[in-house]
Amino acid sequence: MIRYLAVALVAAVLYTVLGVTVSHVPPFGIDVAARALAGQATSLALIFTASCWWKTLVGLGIIAIVLAIRSPRWRGRVMFALPTTLIAWQVSDFLKNVFRRPRPEYWTLIHERSFSYSSGHALFAVLVYALWAWFIWNSGLPRGVRRAAAPLLALWGCGVIWSRLALGAHYVTDLAGGVLLAGAVLGLAGFLVRAFRARSAGTTISW
Repeated sequence: MIRYLAVALVAAVLYTVLGVTVSHVPPFGIDVAARALAGQATSLALIFTASCWWKTLVGLGIIAIVLAIRSPRWRGRVMFALPTTLIAWQVSDFLKNVFRRPRPEYWTLIHERSFSYSSGHALFAVLVYALWAWFIWNSGLPRGVRRAAAPLLALWGCGVIWSRLALGAHYVTDLAGGVLLAGAVLGLAGFLVRAFRARSAGTTISW
């Protein structure tokens, strides 16, 4: 159980250090180098980006709720994923206003009003697509379904992260921050769930 808490703490520390390092200085290093990706395959990038817009996420959330109602074996996964994603969403928006990093100046197609660090799309790429890829891979679905659906979802999450560079909406370090924040949230959520189960079972929490 301690490993979940350790993951959360390490990810949170790295997230904070990275944010402090990049948020109030001109872009440098990999952030400057990745500018070459901006403007590439923008139509495809827009499709990936749209898959993490709030309307899409709400729709996916409704589908997950229906799945939980109709299939009890998926209920625990849905009850873990939905609150975790909603809380992380709010935390991400709050932290953007803490770090207040300006967006890149070379945006294409869409200009968003929020600050740049950390990337909410990268957060959702992990908490929605990568997490559900993990759920499906470790589920009781037929092997062929698992081997097809899980990698596709994981690759889609990678596509979401790439799309933010292609649209010039984020720096690389913004995306890394979003992934780190997702790791911190998942680690903490995993720890809390296991601590609750241990307490409900009347067992001692293993440290």
